[in-house]
Amino acid sequence: MKKILIIVGLFFFLIFMGLGSFAYMLYLQTNKDFNNLLNGEKFSKPTKIYAQNGQCIAIIGPQNRQIVTFNQIDLNMKKAILAAEDSRFYQHGPVSFRSILSAAFEDLIHGKVVQGGSTLTQQLVKNLYLTPKKTLYRKLKEAVLSYKISRHLTKNQILTLYLNTVYFGNGAYGIQMASKSYFNENADQLTIPQADMLAGLVQAPTLYDPYVNPSLAEKRTLYVLDRMYEDKFIKKKQYWQAVHSKIILRKQSSFYAYGYQYKDGYFIEHVKNWLVRHYGEEVVDKGGLKVYTTLNPKLQYYAYLAVKNGIARLTKNLKAPYYVVDVRKWLIEHYGKNPDLEADLISVDPKNGYVEALVGGVSYKKTQYDRAIQAQRQPGSAFKPIVYLTALEEGFTPLDKIDDEPVEYRYGNKVWAPQNYTLRFHGPITLEYALAHSVNVATVKLLDKIGIENVIANARKLGITEPIPHNLTIALGSSSVTLEQLSRVYCTIDNYGLKPKLIFIRKIYNKDNQLVYENNPKLVRVFPKDLGFILTKMLEKVVKEGTGVYAKALGRPIAAKTGTSNHARDNWFMGFTPQLVTGVWVGFDDYKPCGPYAVGATMALPIWLNYMQNALSGKPVENFPVPNHLPLIMSNFLFKKTHMQSG
Repeated sequence: MKKILIIVGLFFFLIFMGLGSFAYMLYLQTNKDFNNLLNGEKFSKPTKIYAQNGQCIAIIGPQNRQIVTFNQIDLNMKKAILAAEDSRFYQHGPVSFRSILSAAFEDLIHGKVVQGGSTLTQQLVKNLYLTPKKTLYRKLKEAVLSYKISRHLTKNQILTLYLNTVYFGNGAYGIQMASKSYFNENADQLTIPQADMLAGLVQAPTLYDPYVNPSLAEKRTLYVLDRMYEDKFIKKKQYWQAVHSKIILRKQSSFYAYGYQYKDGYFIEHVKNWLVRHYGEEVVDKGGLKVYTTLNPKLQYYAYLAVKNGIARLTKNLKAPYYVVDVRKWLIEHYGKNPDLEADLISVDPKNGYVEALVGGVSYKKTQYDRAIQAQRQPGSAFKPIVYLTALEEGFTPLDKIDDEPVEYRYGNKVWAPQNYTLRFHGPITLEYALAHSVNVATVKLLDKIGIENVIANARKLGITEPIPHNLTIALGSSSVTLEQLSRVYCTIDNYGLKPKLIFIRKIYNKDNQLVYENNPKLVRVFPKDLGFILTKMLEKVVKEGTGVYAKALGRPIAAKTGTSNHARDNWFMGFTPQLVTGVWVGFDDYKPCGPYAVGATMALPIWLNYMQNALSGKPVENFPVPNHLPLIMSNFLFKKTHMQSG
């Protein structure tokens, strides 16, 4: 008998020791998680993106959160969350055995898990550290961490921590972001019905989403309100006032669930992609970066409206400039009342290369494909300034003449006879006239004189990296280019030969507020200043008397170039003032033709004009600056012997 007692005692001793060892191991395993909590390291910190004026325009990361203190949370919200999740929070310990037994009884009756017995403290632990999977080991670890937290934090601190961590749906983590997302209010300004709705979301944010399931959300809100009254958190008068109150939600259509507005979407997506490439997705989502960009919120809004309304005027029966009417009529007749016509726009400060506005398509909500950055399209005559710049470098002047007469070029067994858009010829014309009126044949002949290699070299020097065919068709823009790169070319012309790098991000700080990246403006001279001045004066003629004459409505000095590819598949307007360079493209993603009335001047120019009128409103009119050695330039301009004779 004594031997049996010894064996039994030893058995229980080993069990006790095993449980003790297990408990000690569990205690040690939770130390790291607990220390991280006390140090505030358990919160993932999203990346915040700021505009040029310091306004936060985006929060990137799975946990869109802004931490608030206990006193920055409305009392209604504190009562509502307790009523919904743990009404005896201030009475019981970190683990409520009464709640566990009650939940177990309900589960036993129903034969499945229908009710949880977790306290608010346990829910906090689960939110911060653990998976939702219900296992005995997880529940034990949850209990240990709950006790640790209760020993080091007050009830008010635990409640604050809980409300800062819990997920409320629609990308909002924590009570402050939830209040902003659903009501555009701060967490200390919530009414009883608003607090009830938010508290009700915690159990199942997707199920009770008021935007998706308003009837279920209303039932859940009333349930929380009933609990508040039953638990004596509110009085009868407050209860009935809340019952008859209407909850007004923030308009969701303009707010993107991941933390930014649709109008800024293409710019922010470009910045986000750059960040992920350089820092990795983990850092971007959780590393707390602060990214300061070049975006000008006012100009971005004008750009967004210009593209949206410009396409609407081209595809719907809205008030539009007279020169758009025939284009619209053709588009509707051939593609229906809602053709999927697209457009993009980039606007840059040429002096520093700051991209102040970027719109990559009509609707970011519909498609995130950024045509301004990603789409390679034929520039048509928008490429011609590179040809004429090369001619100036080779010693030609704007008053030199070239014959605009029929010509044929033989390539093996094939013959190419370039044509002018008007299908007529002008005879001997100056280079200035040929560029202003976008005369194709004269430009091809000029390219033949100055050399294809020289023009391609200049295109590379100006920043075009896409393949360029080694033939005379490049005079008419047969190669492909992105709007981003073409905008850089025109910035360089506006700067009289100083090429800027296009900048989207100015500075980046890490979570410790240390500067980790800085992108300062850098301009490199790629052609002489005097040639830049002359080319700009030639491009002013495009607006004064040439293909861009409609842009004169801006009422200030403009240099510009239109561009149209074969069958009007690509339609461009690249224009600039001393303060701002803006490029616009219009066309179909699937390269459908835009019709016989479509050209850069009727498709892209109206969008450009609308944007520039708003962007430059209230700013002083500036003339293009005159270089100090103007007399020498003008002497060469006016009296230099021409290099080509007519006839």
